[in-house]
Amino acid sequence: MRILIVDDSRINQAIARDTLIANHIEGEIFFASNGEEALTFIMASKCDLVLLDIIMPKYSGIEVLEKLMDNNCVDLPKIIMLTTIEDTQTLKKCFDYGATDYIRKPFNELEFVSRVKAVIREIQNDYQIKCAAIQMEKQNAELMATNKALKEAQYYLVQKEKMVAIGELAAGIAHEINNPLAFVMSNLSTAKDYVNSISEFISMSREMSSIERAEDYAEAISKMERLWKDRDLDFIFEDFEDVLIDSETGLKRVAKIVMTMRNFARISDEDVYEYVDMNVLIDEALLIVNNEIKYSATIIKHYSDCKLLYCNKGQIEQVLVNMLVNASHAIKAKNHGNLGVVELSTLCDEKYGYMIIKDNGGGIDSEFINKIFNPFFTTKPVGQGTGLGLSISHDIIVNKHQGEISVESIKNEGATFTIKIPFNLEHKVESEK
Repeated sequence: MRILIVDDSRINQAIARDTLIANHIEGEIFFASNGEEALTFIMASKCDLVLLDIIMPKYSGIEVLEKLMDNNCVDLPKIIMLTTIEDTQTLKKCFDYGATDYIRKPFNELEFVSRVKAVIREIQNDYQIKCAAIQMEKQNAELMATNKALKEAQYYLVQKEKMVAIGELAAGIAHEINNPLAFVMSNLSTAKDYVNSISEFISMSREMSSIERAEDYAEAISKMERLWKDRDLDFIFEDFEDVLIDSETGLKRVAKIVMTMRNFARISDEDVYEYVDMNVLIDEALLIVNNEIKYSATIIKHYSDCKLLYCNKGQIEQVLVNMLVNASHAIKAKNHGNLGVVELSTLCDEKYGYMIIKDNGGGIDSEFINKIFNPFFTTKPVGQGTGLGLSISHDIIVNKHQGEISVESIKNEGATFTIKIPFNLEHKVESEK
């Protein structure tokens, strides 16, 4: 504790010092005989408490307070005024300029000690609060850094799980793309043959323009008729449009699969929310997992006509893909090659949209039902699951979309997962930006 006693009377300085020492108020004690010395000391040195006389030469105590305030000094010491003045307006001005308390002269030892100790307790409390604030700020910075690291780790875990899902589905997706591509390539080969036949007929017809003799013209007509029949041009002209339409349909399917996979795999859409039809979300997820699920289950749809859902499309599709793949695995494990059933439903009320995935697979043991959303928990054999799919799905629905995800299951009869997302999510997302 550093204490500065400011008084133009040496006697008062000595009395104040001796009173502090006699009452075991520990600290370094310094002296100043006028306002100018006091101001210089306070500005140059760290000082905790100042006992400041009001009436002094050069600068009065009030002028010292005023100059400290004008200089916008930070971390000012506590200041107790020493005075013989009874004028309340003068004392009020001292408090207005930052004084903490006052002590009348001549000093009454009990009053002097009580007021000084009270202010010292304030100083100690302020110091503890300041230390606590610094510690809290430090802890807050550490928590923010930890939270940032956790978010980054979570982000990469989500992307890793997404890539794992894509890897597991890659062969099936390649098959889904290969089928329409092979069909289109076959159609193109057919179309090429059609074009060659048509071109041959057109070339022959153009040659007729140079025929002069009637008998040559009749022979040319006969050749064209034979060519028409040999190439079956009636069928070609009838079938050509269908070949083109079928090829266009196949290419659109490939484009849709590629677009869906691109949306599912992209990693730069964490903050992209849009209005989406729940039925479209499920259909696009089905397109991704089609080759995985079509050999294990029959899909039954119960779609409702609901208003659009405001959500992160890629994230919701990731949840649905996880659910559909899990349903397929559960059915395969139970049925051993026989087809099961996956029922997909959409429902809505005034506040929420619901997407429901129900399968008749092996179900979930009651002892595991409360653990399935925990990170890294999985009932699958080693190497067949990371245990992150449902945990990430829970985070996406509950934390990122303010919704709910629940499960009901009976062992050996199947499981039903219900995803519930609020329709007013747009206002919540915008308020967080």
